[in-house]
Amino acid sequence: FADLTVFSFHPVKILTTGEGGMLLTDDDDLYETLIRLRSHGITRDSRFMSDAPDDPWFYQQVELGYNYRITDLQAALGSSQTDKLPSFLERRRELARRYDDRLAHLPLTLPWQHPDGLSSWHLYVIQIDSEKTPVTRRQLYDKLREAGIYAQVHYIPVHLQPYYRDRGFKPGDFPVSERYYDHALSLPMYYSLSDADQDRVVKALESILGH
Repeated sequence: FADLTVFSFHPVKILTTGEGGMLLTDDDDLYETLIRLRSHGITRDSRFMSDAPDDPWFYQQVELGYNYRITDLQAALGSSQTDKLPSFLERRRELARRYDDRLAHLPLTLPWQHPDGLSSWHLYVIQIDSEKTPVTRRQLYDKLREAGIYAQVHYIPVHLQPYYRDRGFKPGDFPVSERYYDHALSLPMYYSLSDADQDRVVKALESILGH
């Protein structure tokens, strides 16, 4: 689908290395460039050097790169989870189905799954239907927190951040994303979430929303 595909291995993702991520490509030139960029722009490959290497230890920094090397410990952590990935995905999909069933009667807009797709359910994001309940997103967030349920908001639209406002973007430029943000709330979603704890989330939502 693209020249490069990016995966995040942040701790809350489906598979984690503690932090960081991975790039995939089937383009040889991009691959060679990435190999250099992940290690300060340094190469030991004479094909990319301006001069032939004089000694076996010779290397050149041919462009500006950074230290983007994953550690062996992180790689081992990620690798150890790959065999468990199918069970990770199935559990998240089961939890999403349970949310779908148990929240259908509440004044919420539930996440939609395209029939041609199969989500990994990294997040389960509901939207408050403000036409059907006077409860605001902030009120729901606060009351869930008071109940020990750590819902979260993902994410603040990028164009509303100071960096982009300084470059001319302003509220109202992307009304659909802003409207979505105003009503969105992510519910607990992780592999080890028990049915009982998920039901506690549902009961709290029912209590707060008056159903």
